[in-house]
Amino acid sequence: MAPLVLITGATGLIGFRVLLEALSNGYNVRFTARSKEKAEIVTSNPVILALSPGDRLSSIILPDMTVDGAFDAALQDVTYVLHVGSPVPVPGFDPVTQVWEPTIKGMSSLLTSALQVPSIKRVVITSSIVGNMPPMPDPSTTVTAATRVHLPGPPPKSFSNLFEAYALGKITQVIETDAFIEKNQPHFSVANIMPGCVYGRNELKLTAHGVLDENSSNRYLMACITGTELPFPVHGGYIHIDDLADIHLKVLRLEPGPGTIGNFGACINIDYSGTFGHVAKAFPKAVADGTFKRGNMPTLPMSYDSSETEKVLGIKFRPFEDAVVDTARQYLEKLGKELA
Repeated sequence: MAPLVLITGATGLIGFRVLLEALSNGYNVRFTARSKEKAEIVTSNPVILALSPGDRLSSIILPDMTVDGAFDAALQDVTYVLHVGSPVPVPGFDPVTQVWEPTIKGMSSLLTSALQVPSIKRVVITSSIVGNMPPMPDPSTTVTAATRVHLPGPPPKSFSNLFEAYALGKITQVIETDAFIEKNQPHFSVANIMPGCVYGRNELKLTAHGVLDENSSNRYLMACITGTELPFPVHGGYIHIDDLADIHLKVLRLEPGPGTIGNFGACINIDYSGTFGHVAKAFPKAVADGTFKRGNMPTLPMSYDSSETEKVLGIKFRPFEDAVVDTARQYLEKLGKELA
């Protein structure tokens, strides 16, 4: 019988793509959702229906993953955990209750419950490159997935903006995960995956409006190629969604042992100035008819080294151009336009 994998965050860009990868690799999958309605968004998706997973796919409702014991039922009989579910800084979110607390308390609740489940062999946590660097990175200093940021005091109780809550949440998350492992010496292994900004096709988005305006980190990319000038810089580090899904499954299967790394960077250093050029090259007609228009996405310079991940997992990350073209192509498909 195939192992059972619990996946959190399956209603989001990364989690859904990871779920597809797990099913395609033959695993039984149980995913968490905050409501029955959100779970049905996953199970009714055309790509899921095409896979015909049958009883290999099931859901469990977790209205609030931050409460103690939230994962107790979800983890029963599970062999592997892919904890992808963690909030991104969406405009309008409360920095404390909708970003910081789910990031920190959700991870803590999961790991604490996992201690009580003997069947669990490995927990893989999706974090972010911002967990390895200060909120304002120094591009002259190269960091890796193993880099930790020293915080001068206890975690703050309030934040000046959403991104501060997100960045400090990721920094604290990896520090507290390290501390949990050292203190509890769990019977399962733990690995962190640190992706850059994630771009690429999002199969959850079934309309052009969804691809353009309701598309997680892809919305920045779409804004840049449809004439919008972003008022803030975006980290100059990226990973293709397909590569990230592949990394999750490869890390899940990796047998830990002496010298095995537990932190996996998933990031290519990029500059967004060439973004529109990729679209113009791939879809000149869509540029000519005004579907795509040059915008601007300022780059926040940084230096990140993920070469160890490529070496250990035996992969080569896709170039940024692939993600731009894939995302733009999906938008044209949903508009019913010629892919040219």
